[in-house]
Amino acid sequence: MRTQVLSAIAAAALLLSACGQSDSAETTPSAPPSVSAKDAKSTSLEDIGVEGKFGEKPKVSFESPLVVGESARKVISEGDGAKIAEGEQVTAQMTLVSGTTGKVIESSYDSKAPAGFPMDSSQISKDLYDALLNVPVGSRILMSLNGVAQQGQPKQTLVYVIDVQKTEKPKTRAEGKKLDQSGNPVIVTWAENGEPAISKPTGQPPKELKSYTTIEGDGPEVKAGQSVAVHYSGWLWNDTSKYFDSSWQEGRGPFAVDPVGQAQVIDGWNEGLVGQKVGSQVVLVIPPDKGYGEQGSPPKIPGNSTLIFVIDILSAQG
Repeated sequence: MRTQVLSAIAAAALLLSACGQSDSAETTPSAPPSVSAKDAKSTSLEDIGVEGKFGEKPKVSFESPLVVGESARKVISEGDGAKIAEGEQVTAQMTLVSGTTGKVIESSYDSKAPAGFPMDSSQISKDLYDALLNVPVGSRILMSLNGVAQQGQPKQTLVYVIDVQKTEKPKTRAEGKKLDQSGNPVIVTWAENGEPAISKPTGQPPKELKSYTTIEGDGPEVKAGQSVAVHYSGWLWNDTSKYFDSSWQEGRGPFAVDPVGQAQVIDGWNEGLVGQKVGSQVVLVIPPDKGYGEQGSPPKIPGNSTLIFVIDILSAQG
């Protein structure tokens, strides 16, 4: 599974792969930019001007091209909220500027879709993680790193202005009323920590996406475009003796689906999560055309596989 992590700001330098979707987008934040340092007219964050108030689209100015050798960050204005902590879900307005041209590449202020991402260095770049950790909510941060704004583009120094709007500690598991599962194709049981297991499915694999709620939460419904934090485990319909992937594995945390509806995950997730309530647990039975299709995702997922996912919806922001 791969996620964009940053809703409107799909900058490859900030993305990390989670569980194995076939597309490859390895990131190299420390890679040198295509413009050499000797040709740069600006070389540090001190050469960058940022005008405007927190909560408004900033005006970023510097003499281009800008080349900053190592990733750097600077707190432009400090908020008075709680400090950002490991494991929290962050909602932030982000503006991305090209160091080569000095022009805005993208801003969530324009799209009116704040970025949402977890404070989890296995899902976001360590540069972003380090830039925000222990910074108070309400702060405006200036950050630079070297990478590509989108796949296939040349490397350059990228400039980010990040307005941290809020943070939220996601739930650790689904919470709510357990529902009758007698009509479901699989029965979910739970370990003490909430990790799910499933029975062998009954009947024939469906031709269309099917959704079953096992725990009904009392949170708001997930809307398309939000950043959604989930815990999940996935099994093959033909072999439920062991999962092929799970965020419950030791050392892993909640997984960000962002923006849900258009995230870089399988179609069954983008379609099946919208409209579900935060706090709920759902079982998605996903036919091949909404999963990995004829090609599968070797070596764990053969072609034309029907998939079963048990997903705990922990938070939804944006």
